[in-house]
Amino acid sequence: MASRPARLVDTAGPDPDAPLSAVRLMVGTLTGSHGVRGELKLRLTTDDPDHLATVKRVYVGDEPRPRRLLGFRVHAGQALIRLAGVVTPEAAVALRGQPLRISGADARPAAPGEFFLYQLIGLNAVDEAGANLGRVTDIIETGAHDVFVVTPPEGGQDLLLPNHPEVVLDVRPDEGRMVVRPLVYE
Repeated sequence: MASRPARLVDTAGPDPDAPLSAVRLMVGTLTGSHGVRGELKLRLTTDDPDHLATVKRVYVGDEPRPRRLLGFRVHAGQALIRLAGVVTPEAAVALRGQPLRISGADARPAAPGEFFLYQLIGLNAVDEAGANLGRVTDIIETGAHDVFVVTPPEGGQDLLLPNHPEVVLDVRPDEGRMVVRPLVYE
């Protein structure tokens, strides 16, 4: 039997029930140095990069303590940041590949009907009649709509559901479920 690719549900990500203040949200990956004063290149994974200009502390990799974010700017289509304690290109290069996270308490507040991706992993997907279709085990981020990977309760082929209002009808992380209308292919 072929092994399936790793799923978000199998990772050590935040507990979907954890309060936002207890979560660290990934906003990008450090990709190298820029210039001679330790500025870092950051490949963004956040959908609100401008919000980073308001953040004062960030977590690098698995470091338990935050670092001060001294500067954030966008240059030539990429983000550049300055971190406390990083003042040489060598120090910046040493951090290459590390994820950059912010405290959930520093995240832009979600608008009504918006959720952080970590809150959706593990939800039960049910159809409009209430039948259990499976559990959300992964999210595929695409250019148009994210796609929820729903694994049926008894195994079998995963159900792929685009996050579109005609397919995902209601999302209730507080109830552990989302109501969906699976696509019908004729």
